[in-house]
This record gives sequence, structure tokens and C-alpha cells, in this order.
Amino acid sequence: MIVITGCDTGLGLEFARQYAADGHRVHATCLDLRNADEARAIPGDITVSKLDVTDHAAIEAFAEGLAGAPVDILLNNAGIGRPHPPFGQTDYANWRRILETNLIGPMKLAECLVENVAASELKTMAFVSSRMGSIALNNSGGSYAYRSSKAGLNMVVKSLAVDLAPRHVSVIALHPGWAATEPGGRVPVAESVAGMRGVLHRAGRHHTGIFQTYHDQPLPW
Repeated sequence: MIVITGCDTGLGLEFARQYAADGHRVHATCLDLRNADEARAIPGDITVSKLDVTDHAAIEAFAEGLAGAPVDILLNNAGIGRPHPPFGQTDYANWRRILETNLIGPMKLAECLVENVAASELKTMAFVSSRMGSIALNNSGGSYAYRSSKAGLNMVVKSLAVDLAPRHVSVIALHPGWAATEPGGRVPVAESVAGMRGVLHRAGRHHTGIFQTYHDQPLPW
């Protein structure tokens, strides 16, 4: 089974579509089931359920519902970013919301589903990050909330890779490129997702703790 968060639209929806098309059993979660018609319409062995990754009680209940079910890939995709107010106009309430969604929620999911992942054949946790979370590549500044959430997520990936190595769980951070999920995005969503899936398919256990682009190039932390 492959568990994918954030399947209301964009990358998550495409991940669910591609994995289901390849014959995988998919459990797709959406923030709002009222907007989940596209996910429900995906043919194949797919279950669609509601999950707000900022709601820890909901995550615990979701994990209880999967008790005993092996999860080959936990794909933490759900995330938010915009707006990006400039220095001096910081929206601190929204920053907290971004951190809860992009950083803390994925960590909670990893903790709650680690037994399921460790019991599977592939034993993979994947996190959709961003090159904007790379400290080494930050030459333009700004985007404080989004950058910090993804930089923090990258650190979580690194620590999980170390802590879960004895259980042979592979933990990987993925950069989807500037996907066409927002204005100006240049990488077609299907291409981005196919590329990230390829990275996961090719990665062996010894690749745990890596930060890769959708075209399989390493990124500096």
C-alpha cells in the first residue's frame, strides 16, 4: 500500500493517479472531501479519506484505521506556502500554520505510521520538500515561512534516516521542481511526479537520508 497526503489537487492527485495506474493499492488523503471528486474518480485500487495533517488526533485515528496494514511508501506530500510577504510584513499566524502543515504534520505521520512502514516490503518514507529549503542555495532571501518549513523538514528527514536505519526504513526528501501547480510553474505536474517516483524506485536502502530533485540530481542541504 502507498499512503499519499494532500491529494485534493496538484502533485498529490497526480501521485495517486500514477501509482493506481501502475496497479498499486493507494490510500489517498484529502483535506476537504468536498473537493475530492477527481481523486474519487481515479480508476484502480484506491481509497480516499479525509485527513488534516495539522490535526494530530485525526492523524492518530487515521493510523489506528491502518493498524496491521503494511505501508510500502508513506508519501508526505501535503503542504502550503503562499503568500510570501516581504521582510517587515510577516504574517506570524500564517507562518505557524505553514510550520504545522509542512513540518510538524509530516513528523507526526512518520511517528504514527512507522510500524506500518517497517512491516512492509519497500519500507520507504518520502517527503516532498523544495530547493527553497536548501540553506546552501538560498541566494535570493525572502520567503521566510516557506523556506524555514522546508529547511526544518529536511532536518527531520536526516534525523529520521539515522534513527530508522536499524529498522531498514529508507527516508528521502524530494524536490518536485517548479511544478505547474501555481502561476509561473514550468514543470508539468505529470513529469514532476513521474520523476520523483523514479527516484524512489531507484533508491536502495543505502540511499536513505538523501535530498534529490525530480530528475534525480542531489541537492545541498
